[in-house]
Amino acid sequence: MTDERHSDPAAQETQRAQTRLAAGALLLPVFFAGLFALCIIGVYHKPHPRDIKVAVVGPPAQTAPLVAGLSRAGGAAFDIRRAATFAGATRDVRRRDLDAALVPSANPKRPATAIVATGGGAQEVLAGLRDEAAAAVATQGAQLVVRDVRPLAPGDALGLGIFMFVIVCTIGGYIAATVLATVAPDLRPGRRYPLIAAVAIVMPTLAYLIAGLGFGTYTGSFGTILAFIAVGAFYTFVVALVTRLLQPLLGPPALFVSLTIFVFLNIPSLGATYTRPLLPGFWQFIHDFWIGAAAVDAERGLLYFGGLDVGTALLRMLAWTVVVVALVLVPLSRPRLRSSVDTKGTSSWRASTTTS
Repeated sequence: MTDERHSDPAAQETQRAQTRLAAGALLLPVFFAGLFALCIIGVYHKPHPRDIKVAVVGPPAQTAPLVAGLSRAGGAAFDIRRAATFAGATRDVRRRDLDAALVPSANPKRPATAIVATGGGAQEVLAGLRDEAAAAVATQGAQLVVRDVRPLAPGDALGLGIFMFVIVCTIGGYIAATVLATVAPDLRPGRRYPLIAAVAIVMPTLAYLIAGLGFGTYTGSFGTILAFIAVGAFYTFVVALVTRLLQPLLGPPALFVSLTIFVFLNIPSLGATYTRPLLPGFWQFIHDFWIGAAAVDAERGLLYFGGLDVGTALLRMLAWTVVVVALVLVPLSRPRLRSSVDTKGTSSWRASTTTS
């Protein structure tokens, strides 16, 4: 039996239009695959350590062999400094003024000490540093012990907890704004933004309840955990807010722009698993002002460093948000353009998410 639709010119034209729309929509997964490989795999396939701050404690005559050995082994990876006392080096590692410190022993029967803060990230580099230091002190017949002054939570042995938490908040905020635009494109702002705010609170709270209470990945006092969730909620809301503001301005291409902002530029520059000294130069530049990196710094400061530099990180998040929102709202503030954009954006978004 012949399908009458095949001989109906109107139906054929509808199918051609749907095919063009489908082909255009499939550019999104192709775009995602290409940018994911370029930006994210490109960064995480190999660390690029440079200028990791390491202090060697003790008089130059005693520490010279260790300094020379580390310099040969690490090259530009280590920025080797000298520290006068064990207490001073410990304080600097606790405050993140140093990434690590090494205390050689004058007596081979007593072990040398490596002072680290695994809560600061860069587990692979710290492990490599310990190996290099152990080899160096072994030439003097000594062993090496490790003193971790900012240890990771018991349930976060690989140091991935903050990274995963920020990923959850990023993807959650993006999905929240995108789903609302798809299922309720005409929802008024007075209803839309309270819903976004509510889900922005729920998502980091749920992530903590599962991963924190359930797996022990995030630990701290009640106040620390409350602040940890609050930063996550603020970050999630900003991701959703910016994603939403781009939708009426750009229409369907907002999907590509939002992915670029919050995935392809954001995730490689987080500095969570690979801290800033391990990132290539371009990503170090992005890290210094991008919102995801600020969220990571704030969360890490809360969990592991007693709130150190959290205020600075929050100011970066706030400034970034104000600038981006202003850049989006300026064109929308013009009445004629706002009317045109709202009509075009809503109808385009509805057309792109509706199948016949």
